[in-house]
Amino acid sequence: MSSPSLGSAFRVVLEGDLGARGRIGGGAATEVERVEAFTVPGYHGGLAFVRVREGAAAHWHPEQVAKLAAWRAGLGRRERDVLDGVAAWPLAGVANEGGDVVGCLVPLAAHPFYFIATADDGEGAGVGKTARNARWLVSAPKRARRVGAGSVGERDLVARCTVLARVCVLLEMLHRSGIVFGDLSERSLLYSADDGDVARAFVVGCEGAAFERDRVLQRNSAGWAAPETLESSEGPDDDTADASRSRAPSVQTIASDRYKLGLLILRVLAPSGDGLERSRDADRVLGVLDEVGRLMLADALGGEPAKRPSAAEWYQYLRGVIVENLAPPVIRSVVVSPALVAEGDEVRLDVSLAGARRLTIELPGRADITREVGGRVVTERITARQSGRIAVRATNEHGETAALSNQVRVLPVPAPAQVAVAAPDVSGVLGAQGVLVDLEPLEAAVAISRETAGAGSPFEHVARARERLDADALPLHDVLRIGVEAERASREKLFPSFEEFLGDITSPKRRS
Repeated sequence: MSSPSLGSAFRVVLEGDLGARGRIGGGAATEVERVEAFTVPGYHGGLAFVRVREGAAAHWHPEQVAKLAAWRAGLGRRERDVLDGVAAWPLAGVANEGGDVVGCLVPLAAHPFYFIATADDGEGAGVGKTARNARWLVSAPKRARRVGAGSVGERDLVARCTVLARVCVLLEMLHRSGIVFGDLSERSLLYSADDGDVARAFVVGCEGAAFERDRVLQRNSAGWAAPETLESSEGPDDDTADASRSRAPSVQTIASDRYKLGLLILRVLAPSGDGLERSRDADRVLGVLDEVGRLMLADALGGEPAKRPSAAEWYQYLRGVIVENLAPPVIRSVVVSPALVAEGDEVRLDVSLAGARRLTIELPGRADITREVGGRVVTERITARQSGRIAVRATNEHGETAALSNQVRVLPVPAPAQVAVAAPDVSGVLGAQGVLVDLEPLEAAVAISRETAGAGSPFEHVARARERLDADALPLHDVLRIGVEAERASREKLFPSFEEFLGDITSPKRRS
């Protein structure tokens, strides 16, 4: 079946001719089904049927789909193979029994781009295969592991940049031909990054693309719209002016595609987790990308569309990041500041590097500090204990690099041998007799009485009491004499032994 309004070169098939199908996914605007046996001339892979929901029909442009299919047909063999390998591009239209085009046939995403959900996290656990979209790159990896989607480490720049670079290839192909992708978001990007395999990407939702010169309305996912496109959007929408929330369709441009590409790069390379997925703060990539990348991202998300980097420029930059991380790491600088501190103060260690996965900080006399690295700058605060240099070692799967910091001098804190203390003034707490009130027990112990103490300080009272005690004491030589007499008496026998007693009784002298 063909439609003259869509061009004679555009193939349109009846939905009833597709045969057996099975649902594999969908979104707010479309439902996606796997076609089991139907084929399209000129394409030998599996097919998927993308059906437009009735509520989204107002923004469905069959004539644009016909132009997109004709554009693909006019590509050279090499370019067409690249397109089919990275995008679900429209191949043919699908019409209902009334002859209305209600969807299109597109290449089917391969097996690695799906997973079987093991937990219910909004992705339909237990319903079979689920598309592994970039939502799991933007959110925390723990959530991806929990639902069975696998995970790409937040600091795995090789895998993440490889996925983004493939998206850049597709967008550059489109933009060179004047095609605007339109509704680019984390849900339009499928990825595969299994252990040991090169990361892959597959872009879906291509049926919403349009030629820029035709200025048709294209959908926006919430949180992804370029601000300048909403200023002229049509249709009532309370959130039209708020690009961070609006879903309002708008006329989009290649410049707005570049804005959304910048958002995708920001959110994939600097994932923020729950609640912050819609962040547009380019400074979040500080420490992940170098200054060149940060400035490119700031331009991409800025208010001047003409300054936004192209997809080709992003591809070249991301390729450089990948190459850096496929070689032994490079340590560009190791700086400790301040270089002169007192013992116990904190110093700041800044390490600038590239391609590292782990950084080990070696401190003399202390345990090493190891950090996982996902960027280009590592900052650590360390308590200064002794002078010297700090050694660092950067490692990845391809090798190890070491370097030393600048010299740090740690000055010991002086400890004074004597501390001058002012004598306290106790005149205000003395009693009527000049004696401290709380010394009453001591006064009683040394026979000091307030009634007889008389004038003088407490120290004078104690001295007089000691004189009285000394006067009544025995002289030292008498004490010694008594001790000697006592020792001699202790050596004399007071009573004879039993044998001596018997001897005295039986002695003849005694009897006489």
